[in-house]
Amino acid sequence: MTKLLLLIIVSSLLLAAGCATTQPTPGPEDDTALYLSRFDRIWEVTLSVLEEDAIKVKSMDKGKGVIITSFVNYSVGHGAHHAIDEIAERPLVRLAIFTQVSYRLTISITPVSEMSTMVRVIATIEAYDSNMTKTWHQCPTKNVLEYRLQEKIRSRI
Repeated sequence: MTKLLLLIIVSSLLLAAGCATTQPTPGPEDDTALYLSRFDRIWEVTLSVLEEDAIKVKSMDKGKGVIITSFVNYSVGHGAHHAIDEIAERPLVRLAIFTQVSYRLTISITPVSEMSTMVRVIATIEAYDSNMTKTWHQCPTKNVLEYRLQEKIRSRI
């Protein structure tokens, strides 16, 4: 009985030690970033970055801290079938041939304090199958577009 109890305790300790993790480093998997800058400055920089990248704003509400862009063509033509892999997971559609990949960004800018602001970027990515379904399919993001925008904002602060 005591050997069984000892075995259970040792196994539990080993299991708990094996589950210890370090804090992840910020990277493409993150869609949220904290900036040590005022809300108004982050808002201006974000709009400036979108303008420089020729991404049109569909709607914005500064009071709510939300910017939504129009859909942007990421890739069009036969190259789109492979370009999708750069920014998103391919939809599970048998025999699909994707000839257009587009995305829209939803950006939430939230003041955390007088001198810090949180920015969250969510990309909605869609691919058009011109072969089997002849419809648009949502694609799970790889957070590449979100990370790029965050880095551009960070570089201008």
